[in-house]
Amino acid sequence: MRKFVWTFALALLVATPVLASEIWYAPQVTGKKERKYVRHFLYVNNLYGDKKAVYDEYGYTPHRTRTADAGRIKEQWIYLEHGIEFVFDQCGALLETHTADVEHRRSWAYQRDVRGYDENVPCDDCDR
Repeated sequence: MRKFVWTFALALLVATPVLASEIWYAPQVTGKKERKYVRHFLYVNNLYGDKKAVYDEYGYTPHRTRTADAGRIKEQWIYLEHGIEFVFDQCGALLETHTADVEHRRSWAYQRDVRGYDENVPCDDCDR
């Protein structure tokens, strides 16, 4: 019996490399840049519906904010070069489309709505 176990183990050890081509191994991702590319690929690969259509037409934007207002998740994509903003719900459906004011870029740094905010407010007390 012992001889049979050793023979079986040796045969398995020899046959394993032959079967290795049929076994799928997960790819090894190493390095900061490669992880970044894989995350971007998986993000784009998992887009669907209106988000996928907007991504196909305008491309990737780093100007994305995701907010949770009263239990509803909204995601805003802002394209500075086109001057347009898209608002999606949590299912990826397009809710709103706005034209973004390219001159007032400071308003995009905040997640709250700052439309109508005037940066050039006259000050009577300033010594200019």
